[in-house]
Amino acid sequence: RNSTKMRKNLQTLNNSFDNLGKKVLKYGAVVGTVFAGFQIKKIIDTGSEIENLTVRLNALFGSADEGAKAFRVMLNFAGRVPFELKEIQQASGNLAVVTDNAQELAEVLEITGNVASITGLSFSQTAEQIQRSFSGGIASADVFREKGVRNMLGFSAGVQVSLAETKQAFRDTFGHGGEFGNATNEFAQTLSGTLSMLQDKLLIFRIAIAQEFFPEVKRALQDLNRELEHNQDA
Repeated sequence: RNSTKMRKNLQTLNNSFDNLGKKVLKYGAVVGTVFAGFQIKKIIDTGSEIENLTVRLNALFGSADEGAKAFRVMLNFAGRVPFELKEIQQASGNLAVVTDNAQELAEVLEITGNVASITGLSFSQTAEQIQRSFSGGIASADVFREKGVRNMLGFSAGVQVSLAETKQAFRDTFGHGGEFGNATNEFAQTLSGTLSMLQDKLLIFRIAIAQEFFPEVKRALQDLNRELEHNQDA
């Protein structure tokens, strides 16, 4: 009887993968060409990563609703900037601790992108330095000092600057309407920027597929796991 139940669980899992194949094919021949050799495992990995990120964002922003808003902000940002979504995801923890909500996260993402574009730093390293600047002041961001960011903000060496002044200086210089407020958009026009945005759009498409079928496959795997636990001794 136990072996019969396990066979049923495996068949359910197999059916879930069959359904995934049908859903991918629904998008037509053009998409099929773009995703030639597309592996189901990649979709599962994407679904798992997104689920983990969603849990983190929910915890960091204090609610599932604000976490979902933050996730949409990140997706929209990734689709139009020359930085890969994976890198933006990795930086989310650093930026979330210095923002109170999804709207503020959107603003700080823009600032981070502009600083990264001007300095040549990676997005994740820039996010780390932004966190240090917003938490402990510009003096605690050693890499920014080396890259001349402090001078761009108009701060002189050795002068004490409050956190409020530091945040405002970043908004005035690297935010909307600032001297370097369009750096990310300019970088996006380069070949490397275009390729990065294309990769992100393909990843966003993969996320859409994963969200469509991932709960179904996860339930099947959970059923199989429970059945294996029940039969572990045997």
